Amino acid sequence: MSYATIADFQRIGLPGGALESISFESIQGELDAASDEAGTYVGCKYTMPISAPYDRTLVRAVCCIAGWNLMAFRGFNPENAGDQVVRQRWTDSIKWLERVANGQARMQVIEASPPSLQPDLSTNAMRGYSPDPNVTNAPIVGTSGGGWGV
Repeated sequence: MSYATIADFQRIGLPGGALESISFESIQGELDAASDEAGTYVGCKYTMPISAPYDRTLVRAVCCIAGWNLMAFRGFNPENAGDQVVRQRWTDSIKWLERVANGQARMQVIEASPPSLQPDLSTNAMRGYSPDPNVTNAPIVGTSGGGWGV
């Protein structure tokens, strides 16, 4: 499950020419990996899995992480200002995710329902407990005044 789509990545991630030789499958793989990484932070604060629609800041963070991972694969030039911007966006995204995990930043999420703490109850056929004493499978009620007697 990915928090961002290829369309999100094309809009937010990297300039179009930066990854001309990278396939859509590779981009989707990095979006999936970045989503898994982001989930390790988000899961510290929210009940997982969260449901779509995803917070726009989370989508952006996933695209920035995936963009950095793809740039690192392609090759990073520390002298190139554009590459430095990609690295800074990755750093900022990780810091934001850390703040989410620590409760210092909030997201708009739809959390999974937590597991019920109530026991699951079920029964077979009626066992004869009826408020109507004329019902044949009603419990025997004694008149001796002492418990279950006859």
